[in-house]
Amino acid sequence: MDKIIRKFFWVVLDLVFINISFILSLLLRFGKEWDAYFFLGPESLIYLSVSFFIFALFFRLYTRMWRYLSIGDLFLITEVVTAGVFVSYLGLNIVHSLPLPRTVIALTWFFSLAFIGGSRLLWRLYWEGRTPLKRREERILIVGAGDAGEIICREIEKRKDLGVLVGFVDDDRAKIGKIIRNKKVLGPIDQINEVMDQEKVGLVVIAIPSARGNVVRRIIDKIEKRDIKIKIVPGLYELLGDKVSVSRIREVKVEDLLNREPINLKIEEISKYLKGKKVMITGGAGSIGEEISLQVGKYSPSELMILDHSENGLFYMERKIKKEYGDLKLNIMVADIRNREKMENIFRSFKPEVIFHSAAHKHVPMMEYHPDEAVSNNILGTKNLVELADKYEVNNFVMISTDKAINPTSVMGASKQVAEMILKMYGKKSKTNFVAVRFGNVLDSSGSVIRTFKKQIAEGGPITITDQEMERYFMTIAEASQLVIQAGGLGLAGEVFVLNIGEPVKIVNLARDLIKLSGFIPDEDIKIEFIGSRPGEKLFEELLTEKERSKVLGESGHEKIFIAQTEDVDGEKLDEDIKELEVLAKQMDSEGIVRKLQEIVPSYRPNREMLKR
Repeated sequence: MDKIIRKFFWVVLDLVFINISFILSLLLRFGKEWDAYFFLGPESLIYLSVSFFIFALFFRLYTRMWRYLSIGDLFLITEVVTAGVFVSYLGLNIVHSLPLPRTVIALTWFFSLAFIGGSRLLWRLYWEGRTPLKRREERILIVGAGDAGEIICREIEKRKDLGVLVGFVDDDRAKIGKIIRNKKVLGPIDQINEVMDQEKVGLVVIAIPSARGNVVRRIIDKIEKRDIKIKIVPGLYELLGDKVSVSRIREVKVEDLLNREPINLKIEEISKYLKGKKVMITGGAGSIGEEISLQVGKYSPSELMILDHSENGLFYMERKIKKEYGDLKLNIMVADIRNREKMENIFRSFKPEVIFHSAAHKHVPMMEYHPDEAVSNNILGTKNLVELADKYEVNNFVMISTDKAINPTSVMGASKQVAEMILKMYGKKSKTNFVAVRFGNVLDSSGSVIRTFKKQIAEGGPITITDQEMERYFMTIAEASQLVIQAGGLGLAGEVFVLNIGEPVKIVNLARDLIKLSGFIPDEDIKIEFIGSRPGEKLFEELLTEKERSKVLGESGHEKIFIAQTEDVDGEKLDEDIKELEVLAKQMDSEGIVRKLQEIVPSYRPNREMLKR
């Protein structure tokens, strides 16, 4: 009922404004003699009122919430008033031949627009004035005086609960000293500390969605005060077309500091192979498996099976999937890929058409102590899945590999190299498209160095790093999962896909960044200690072997994805070697396993000396 009354109020008010505007126009045009021309009035007022009302209904003028008046709303009012006055003029002059002066029409249009638009503006100002929100004392500085900065500025002006904007800093010299919505561009980014001291800033918002990681890193490095909060407008890749707004601002993440552009893979173009298919994801309760499951759900598989040996992880994963995709047919399976008999039953009953294989032991030092587990899970478990996929004619099989499989120094890396060889072997003779996806460390995945560092910072330090020169390739969980999905649509016959993820990152730099983002000063508040390399670790990782690097990488259909030209595999010999590994694993003969892995993977150089101490 209140809604109808409000609409009726605005309709009546607008019609009154239209009539007043016409009378004022006569007064201005004819002065004291205006009443002598009022014979033009009655019929003119009817035409004006009716035509305005019809166009207002057509353009849905009275469905707007005027307390949130925008430029678009003002344009809409202009269209309605213009159409109403113009049609009235045509009707009076052409149909009834009333000699209505064009000056009167123009003045009527102007006054109507001023009264109707002005009433909405006053209504918005009234609502903004009576808002119960109190102005926070937080003083905000925006880095970036571009479009994103202007939008954030506008929202801070509207939202008193956010704080007080003191101005901008920007490296564009042409903008320094200029005014944006009554706020000044106070200087370049290099002077950010002086600006913060002068304006008593408590929060810095980085509003440069297109900024690369090195730009974000430079801004953060410039900020010397430890009590300054830093937030960021997400990058263009993360926004994915959403509008910039205060609600999108978040804390700065480590991935914002990667020295490269985020990789936006074109999964929409090739993910059609998932629609209407039965999809199985092994290791689905892990970080990568979880993200793959969530991504796959977008592409309407007929059924999704998430398989893992962790019943606790599957419990939470099931809740996430059902919350995100309530109508998706979901099959949660507690199973171990090493159990051949159970996996056979699962394949026979489920009949998967696409498999994403992410189940693996991945902790390097742990597998040095338990080589039998690396063999049984990473090699024998993978072989079980590959043989069953071939037997039950699965369409696509994608395995997640690692940069640690290249010139490995660890049991884990060597075991993943053997797993790649298994896919290569079956890729040559099977109807199934077997492919492997090789990438570096995944930021903030379970067991990743980021989570370890966060825990150490929360405990007050120190952060422990094996070596000052240690470097790793990094990618985000989203990038990793999308690469896996994309590879499933691109791959053929045992190929290994490699994602071009830029230059490796020094672990010590990553640690320093994380300390700063946590509000502390490296080496003062939180110490960094170098403890020496652990079993199986090496200082530098690689994505390609020298032989792979010497060959031309194949085109994959995406500028950031390459196909590594791996060596052919002697299938019969590999079968015999794996049988020997299986016997050694059952005997828990660690040294025997290491020797056999060296024979299968000649580039494997074990780093196990510290185990003998």
